[in-house]
Amino acid sequence: MLAALRGAGVEPLCFADRSADGTTSVDGLPVLGLADAAARHGADATFVVTILNPRFPFTSVRDALHEAGCAHVVSWIPLAWRHADALLPYYAIDRPERILAAADDIRRAYALLDDDRSREEFRRQLEWRLTGEFTLPEPLPVSEQYFSADVVTLVDDEVFVDCGAYDGDTLASFLEHNGGRFSRFVALEPEPDNLAALQARVAALPADVAERVEILPYASAADAGTVTFGGSGTGAGISEDGHLTVETVALDDVVTGPVTYLKMDIEGAEPDALAGATAIVVRDRPVLGLCAYHVPDHLWSLLLAVDALADGYTYRMRRYGWDCWEVVLYALPTGRVAS
Repeated sequence: MLAALRGAGVEPLCFADRSADGTTSVDGLPVLGLADAAARHGADATFVVTILNPRFPFTSVRDALHEAGCAHVVSWIPLAWRHADALLPYYAIDRPERILAAADDIRRAYALLDDDRSREEFRRQLEWRLTGEFTLPEPLPVSEQYFSADVVTLVDDEVFVDCGAYDGDTLASFLEHNGGRFSRFVALEPEPDNLAALQARVAALPADVAERVEILPYASAADAGTVTFGGSGTGAGISEDGHLTVETVALDDVVTGPVTYLKMDIEGAEPDALAGATAIVVRDRPVLGLCAYHVPDHLWSLLLAVDALADGYTYRMRRYGWDCWEVVLYALPTGRVAS
């Protein structure tokens, strides 16, 4: 944000941060503690919340700034619209006119959603993206992600393929929800630190569980090859200026046998990975749990991509994080839809 503003000839007054002591700066701009920034500028400056973080929803930061004495507090979204060439698209946010230009596709996707809760979440996400107003309700518990009882029913012989397995957090949740009753769990994770944590988690499992877990150190994509990876932790993903080269695979080439549940949380690479799983989806009709918040149009384009790939799916949508975070599209075959 600082670079975008300076590129437009605008010099901010300071950064404000709760943990700052006023002795540091970033690119020459002082970083003040919250109380100090509010005392100096709270009455007449506009404070822009430049945070998009599931642990710190905008409303909580806004309220903290108001309590500290900051009279004028806005989110980063209108400022990003003003400087869109430098800042957008970013996760779910893009220029509103681009969303409006996709109106026909958005209506088609909305019409495919199965229940009122899904349609409400879809509408709320659109409203937020078009207005920048943070009126989204509290999310569902993240512990229910991919396994919400009002969305999907699990089966005892589940064959679960986890693209973007991270440190095994979904594996742990899967085992809690199904009580260890499953046939196979295939986990794909290419980032070395995440992979090491995943391997350690699996090694700590009971032997009869661990032997049914297969770890593949690859990124899922449309084809075999290599890509550059950037970021770390849950944010590790394909990046043009990444620091790491990882191998990619098409799921159709590396996953043998039937698949009953396919999950993807891969930082915007979901459509590419879905293309590499075409044979699995057409042949096995697995449950799909696809994250739909990394790229603005994934809210609707992922749904349309699945619908073009295979008929007969029921579609639901749930959110497990604040704002846009952890929005999951579920595609459910006959027999797997929770009543």
